Amino acid sequence: MANKHYDINYLQNSRRLLINLKEHSYSFFKSISSGTIVDLGCGAGNDVIELAKMAAENVKIIGVDHDPGMLQQAKEDAKEINNVDFILSEAYPLPFEDGTISGLRTERLVQHLKNPEKVFSEISRVLKTDAPFVIIETDWNSLAFYTELAGIQKKVIAYLTDVKVNNGFAAAKLTSYLKQNNFRDIRFEIHPFVVNTLKEANEYFWIEKMIQEAAQKGYIEEQEYHALYKALQAEDDENYFSCSINLVVASCVK
Repeated sequence: MANKHYDINYLQNSRRLLINLKEHSYSFFKSISSGTIVDLGCGAGNDVIELAKMAAENVKIIGVDHDPGMLQQAKEDAKEINNVDFILSEAYPLPFEDGTISGLRTERLVQHLKNPEKVFSEISRVLKTDAPFVIIETDWNSLAFYTELAGIQKKVIAYLTDVKVNNGFAAAKLTSYLKQNNFRDIRFEIHPFVVNTLKEANEYFWIEKMIQEAAQKGYIEEQEYHALYKALQAEDDENYFSCSINLVVASCVK
């Protein structure tokens, strides 16, 4: 957990910001009348629960995650829901037979994968023909603070995309991963998110933590860290703070 840039509190905070986008992602699975839908990298299971509420009676929702603590919370929250199950597993290999899954959703997972090509191949293996596959991913390269310290900001983003996040340019690579595995009917949507207080930026994007880490790892100087964060605080104090980032939704079928 120490190497992650998220925990259960972070996921819950970001959920409030992303609720409309999440609900949009569920809509791709509404036509499934039977079988199994997988939420890969399900975290604490909130999306599994919401998918289960939407799903037809004969559809089972399975959440898969590698974090026992996340799954413990997920199982507790979903204990009274009959069509839900959770499996402790890495994203590769997946514990399903070939061509047995009716739909698969994954949110902010690809950025953490060290071998994404293997995972996309594995997802293709387990999905049925014509099954929908939906991905939500963060475009870390789009992160923007609106100060005059563009050079420092550029270094912080480089830290995020090159070091902190395993696959920092995952959002830009999604269509390539999908085409390599013969997914079709690919659609790509960009959803910008803007917060207007430093408090929200720290809750949703962990901005202060990321800038501190960039200084600790030598991507920016200590004085650059203080200068950038002072500028962000000044903007917040004067009520013109803005921070934005794009999330993308890629949808396709097997």
